[in-house]
Amino acid sequence: MSEVTVHRDVVHSVVDGVELRLDLYLPDVRPAPVCIWLHGGGWMRGSRTDRAEQRLLPVAESGVAVAAVDYRLSGQATFPAPLDDARGAVRWLRANGAEHGLDATRVGAWGASAGGHLASLLALTEDAGDAELGDSSVQAVVAWFAPSDLLLRDSDVPEGPLPPFVTAPLPEPSFEARLLGVQQVRDAREAARAASPVAHVRAGAPPFLLMHGDRDGLVPSGHSRRLHHALRAEGVDAGLWLLHGANHEDPAFDAPESLAAVSSFLRRHLTP
Repeated sequence: MSEVTVHRDVVHSVVDGVELRLDLYLPDVRPAPVCIWLHGGGWMRGSRTDRAEQRLLPVAESGVAVAAVDYRLSGQATFPAPLDDARGAVRWLRANGAEHGLDATRVGAWGASAGGHLASLLALTEDAGDAELGDSSVQAVVAWFAPSDLLLRDSDVPEGPLPPFVTAPLPEPSFEARLLGVQQVRDAREAARAASPVAHVRAGAPPFLLMHGDRDGLVPSGHSRRLHHALRAEGVDAGLWLLHGANHEDPAFDAPESLAAVSSFLRRHLTP
C-alpha cells in the first residue's frame, strides 16, 4: 500500500465568480493514474469530502490518485452545469497533473448516485468546447448506484426500504426535476432524455464498471442493469456488480472487496 499525500482546496474552475475546488489524494508512487471523484446527494446537496476517509483514501493507497471535485448543485445552477463543471475538472487535471506527479493522458471518472450519473455522462457525451478549452474526455468509468434514465424516476419502484440516512421526506419537486429546473420531469421530456446516460450509449464508449445494491430504496438496480445491457449491446467493455442485500450508499460499497474492484478496474484501464 502507498502512502498518500492530500492537497486540499485546489481551485479547478471559476464559474460566474464562484470558485470550484478539488482535493487531490496522491499516492507516493508516481506518475500515478488518476480519476475524478463525483459525490452523491441528488445533485442538490453533498460534499467532495463525504466518506473520503473510508472511500477515497483506500483507492489512493492502492496507487490510483483521486481528485475529489466540487460541482454546482441544483440550487445554484441547472443541468448541464454540473456536467460542465466535471469537464472543467478533467481539463484541469490534464493541464496541471504532471506537476503533481500524475499521468493524466488517460483520466477515469468515479461517482456515486448523482455523481455516478455525471461520471457516466462524461464518458458518453462529447463537449463542443473541447476544441477551444481542452480535452475533457474520460477513458474509464465507475458508477455506483446511479440513475441512468431520468424519465423512469417518477415511476421507479424501490427494491428496499429508504436508506437510514434519509431522515426527512423526499423533496418536492424531485431531485431530478430540480436538476432540470422544472416542477415535473414529465414536463421536460427532451431535457430529461438529454440528461440520461442510457440515451447516449454508443459504440466505442470507454469501459464501465457499474455497481448497485439489489435492495436499493432510492434508485432501483434496474437503472444499472439497463445501462449495462445497452453498453454490452454496443460492444462496450462493461461489467455489472450487484451487491446482495445492499441499499443506497450502503456500507458494503466501502468494504475492502468493493474498493479493490474499483482500484483494479481503474489501474487496468488507465495505466499505459
